[in-house]
Amino acid sequence: MKKVKLIIILLFIGAFVGAGVFVFIKIKEDQAAWKIEVTEESVNVREEHGLYEYKVGTAVKGDVFKVLDFYEDDARYVWYKIKLKNGAIGWISSGRNNPYVKEINNPKGIDSYEIDYAKPKIRYFEDDYSVYDINSITYNHLEIEEDSEYTIEHKVYYEEHPKDREEPQYWIKYIVVDKFGNKASKMQRIIFTVEPNRDEVLDFSEAR
Repeated sequence: MKKVKLIIILLFIGAFVGAGVFVFIKIKEDQAAWKIEVTEESVNVREEHGLYEYKVGTAVKGDVFKVLDFYEDDARYVWYKIKLKNGAIGWISSGRNNPYVKEINNPKGIDSYEIDYAKPKIRYFEDDYSVYDINSITYNHLEIEEDSEYTIEHKVYYEEHPKDREEPQYWIKYIVVDKFGNKASKMQRIIFTVEPNRDEVLDFSEAR
């Protein structure tokens, strides 16, 4: 009888310890999960990622949700797919220039909760950019508005029949990408003292 009781006790302890390990693993996974915390007083949760989609619920300041999916092909908003406490699944938005959620454990490896949603801004102050040849191109004439690290590259296009000019012209497209993956581009007319070869430029039809 004592042996049977001992086996039952050991089985009970084993089950308890096993459950404890499961709970520990679950808590550890939850701590590492990509989450958002609402920082506005109230934010609508939509059925799909769009401002005019059906409203499935509301999130309030301090609510924390695990990110199920992510949509960033919206010029004004970043969208997160979440699960509400009542079980409803929907999308919550955050303004690119005025975020109203903060991120936790962003998978891009960014430690700060202040995630940059805004795209870089490219400015120049002359209609035309004049250079000697295609190898003389620099970005010294540009003003880039971006707080994070960024990369910049360019492409040059040849327009054979401009609508507003009789002569062919060239265009340069600047492409800036910040460290968060946000991209911006802008085009400017470029004038060469020594024109490039045709194989060094792209057709203007490819610029769109």
